[in-house]
Amino acid sequence: MANRIETVIESLSRGAPVLVSRLQYLGDVILTLPLAYAIKQRFPKCDIDYLSKRPGAELLDPESAIRAVHRVPDPGEGVAATVRLIRRLRERRFALAIDLLSNPRSAFLIWATGARFRLGGTRRVRRHLYTHTVHVPADIRSSAAHHLYYLNTLGIDADIQKPRITVSPEESRRARVLLDGLGVNVAKQKVGIHPGGKWEVKRWPVASFASLAAGLKARLGAEVVVFRGPGEGGEFTDRLRNSLGNGAAYLPELSVRDAAAVMGELSAGVYCDGGAMHLSVAVGTPTVGIFGSSEPDVWFPYERFGPFRAAYVPVACRPCHSHFCDHLTCLEGLEVEAVERLVIGVLEQGSSSAGAADSG
Repeated sequence: MANRIETVIESLSRGAPVLVSRLQYLGDVILTLPLAYAIKQRFPKCDIDYLSKRPGAELLDPESAIRAVHRVPDPGEGVAATVRLIRRLRERRFALAIDLLSNPRSAFLIWATGARFRLGGTRRVRRHLYTHTVHVPADIRSSAAHHLYYLNTLGIDADIQKPRITVSPEESRRARVLLDGLGVNVAKQKVGIHPGGKWEVKRWPVASFASLAAGLKARLGAEVVVFRGPGEGGEFTDRLRNSLGNGAAYLPELSVRDAAAVMGELSAGVYCDGGAMHLSVAVGTPTVGIFGSSEPDVWFPYERFGPFRAAYVPVACRPCHSHFCDHLTCLEGLEVEAVERLVIGVLEQGSSSAGAADSG
């Protein structure tokens, strides 16, 4: 095994390509970017490809250290699309392929690449599809640190870096046109919120979001911009509209890149633990993340990097990591005033940082 690792390291030093894979969940994809940065810093000549489903495959850009993205076909695209994907992956002749999900499909695709060195988890039969398995110690809490641990196999001990997603000038221009068309006053502070979320144990009550939005408008004169989650049917947005009326600008459902561009135009964002929260941080917008059943220590490694704060209440039953619960004390107990203070804090910190950068 030692000889095989040494051979792979030599290949990467000469510029052999690497494949990183996290098939699903936008936030998880964003949290793998520190691993890509660490590989690129250790092996600057190598190209890094990425394998993912939508929407992660549609998000990543060259500034995120990724040379090319390979999208896993949607279920309706048929077997032929998967065969074409495998052919493209094999043509790349990866020296190293890293599976950061290790579910049956991801394990099969990593094996099918034919990469000489394949890193993955220790789960069940699928571990046999890797050349080397990784067991992350239980005391490694952060998701980003969990991913970075895979690189210990290659002798890389890296620190977490803030994920970065770069928005192009054209994407920024479209975002400004969209906000202008919704009547958003660009001269005012603009705060984005997203009242939806995949699981109820991650969704702060819509009434709390409505009170927060009203307070930010009254105290700061801020413009509130409401995001609509993909495929959610507008349920939570419509409920918020019933409370706020015309007191906010309501976005249509956007692609992940367009959502990133709009976030980049905002002064701050308030999002429940999920993809929108991670995306806002990655584009560099001051962000407050709201946590219910899950842990900021695992999913919010951002506070050290700037105006990014986690909002939660330390109730006895959290973290439970459940998707459903017969009570939502962890969310209902999070006071609007506490979140508002955090928003004001990240706005002030973001303004100070921008001022320091301008003066420098």
